[in-house]
Amino acid sequence: MMNGKKLGILLALQLTVGIDSLLITDALAFSSKVVEPKEDKAKADADKVKSDVDKAKTDANKTDKSTVKFDLSQGFSSVAEKVIPGVVNVSTTQVVEGRDRGSVPQFAPGTPLDDFFKDFFDQMDKPRRVQSLGSGFVVKVGVKDGVNIAYIVTNYHVIADAKKITVILHDNSELEATLQGMDDRTDLAVLKVNLDSLPEEKRKIATLEWGDSHKSKVGDWVLAVGNPFGLGSTVTSGILSNISRNINLKPNPRSRVSEYVEDFMQHDASINMGNSGGPLVDLDGNVIGINTAIFSPSGGNVGIGFAIPSSLASETVQQLIEFGRTKRGWLGVRIQNVSDDMAESYGLPKARGAIVASLTSKGPAAEAGIEPGDIILEFDGKEINEKNRLSRVVGETEVGKSVKVKLWRKGKEVIVNTKLGEFETSTDSSTSEPTKGAKNPSAELIEVLGLKISKLTASLSQQYQVPENVEGVVVVSISADSTAATTGVRPGDVIIEANQVQVLEPEQFSKQVEEAKKLNRKNITLLINRRGEMIFFTVKLEDDLKEKTPTAPGAVQPLAE
Repeated sequence: MMNGKKLGILLALQLTVGIDSLLITDALAFSSKVVEPKEDKAKADADKVKSDVDKAKTDANKTDKSTVKFDLSQGFSSVAEKVIPGVVNVSTTQVVEGRDRGSVPQFAPGTPLDDFFKDFFDQMDKPRRVQSLGSGFVVKVGVKDGVNIAYIVTNYHVIADAKKITVILHDNSELEATLQGMDDRTDLAVLKVNLDSLPEEKRKIATLEWGDSHKSKVGDWVLAVGNPFGLGSTVTSGILSNISRNINLKPNPRSRVSEYVEDFMQHDASINMGNSGGPLVDLDGNVIGINTAIFSPSGGNVGIGFAIPSSLASETVQQLIEFGRTKRGWLGVRIQNVSDDMAESYGLPKARGAIVASLTSKGPAAEAGIEPGDIILEFDGKEINEKNRLSRVVGETEVGKSVKVKLWRKGKEVIVNTKLGEFETSTDSSTSEPTKGAKNPSAELIEVLGLKISKLTASLSQQYQVPENVEGVVVVSISADSTAATTGVRPGDVIIEANQVQVLEPEQFSKQVEEAKKLNRKNITLLINRRGEMIFFTVKLEDDLKEKTPTAPGAVQPLAE
């Protein structure tokens, strides 16, 4: 049989499994009372246990703040109360010029239809004033030249082309704002307002603090605050769905954000028209993103919103406040991503880096000897990959700094040195350096890889609107059942290089295909000039190279443009 002492210990052990320190000490106290026969000893032990319990409670109340989790049962009211006073509405007035009449129906003078269309187009011709609404938030309040000024962050597309900008503060005070600086590459703008026009008791306004978006994780709670549909001080909640999303925004005359921002934060906090420029905050009320875009088939919220991360925005905003513009490094190249097929065709072990499509004449890259077709593997010691994209790495590098650039050129690594220029003072007119070579007239027309290739003649240049000084071979047509037909190559494209080798004649192109097959390559990469734009395409090689004689017209189906 089990004696009393063993039973007490067993019960104590059973009670301690998965239970907090208070239950553990209570269980041990129960064990000591059963085992010890002397009352004075038991009383002393009980007093000691009580003292230990009191100490445990005191220690629990002194828990380090960093270990305390946010209590969702209390809602987000404390965060909202902290953030809302620093968020503003941004209202703009724009003048829209009259539309071009284009082709106007002609009717007999004096008829009802003639009068109707005349009145209609007269109204369309007149400039019109339109208003738009967005959001913003205060990041800095200070004194400049004896004037109290508040600096407000918003999206550039919110205030682009605005004739008048009005900022509405949390207390409904209205102030006319001026543009301190803007950056279309990040779609950010900083406004400034004169607080001295307000009554003295209203001049002290709240500012928001930047958070570190690098510390954000998928699944973190976030709040979006803004002015959707003109409804100010609106707070919505959600979680981060992705922390590095490339959303490939379509080109916009007001913004070139897709050229520079490739790591948007995706979240499902409800944002709609008017939320642009508003903050995305964490549970400490710090700004980790600026709401900029939504994905929506209908124009309304479907739970997919995108914000510019604070890691990029904070630095840009600081430069706009300090200098009125940004100061970024500039290399002078146009680039494309390197695909797996492209890497294989160039003999690169894995897809990485950025391939140079064209150069700015007399830019830093051209002066350093970088060439179209080079793949930039490293820049200033930083490997170029999905997380370290070339445009961002260059832009964040100090202007005027001399850096080493590691390239992949014709199957081997090459190191060049370059001194960065400043993007904002450059022409940024990236044009392809012309490829020089001797002309060898040839009227031969051949078909390779389903591409019908011809020498670039004057008539073909005119037909396909090929810019002057472009040299290469032109794609006349494409076989519909060829692998080239699925890559995006079109009739009228001028092939400048094949696997980094210049081609001026159809036979040279055919030879490069043969050389690639001898090296057991599965793909070949073409540098193409399409009406002045330099683009890389990778085409899969066929099993056998089949030279074909020119076929009768209509035998090969052209690819529709």
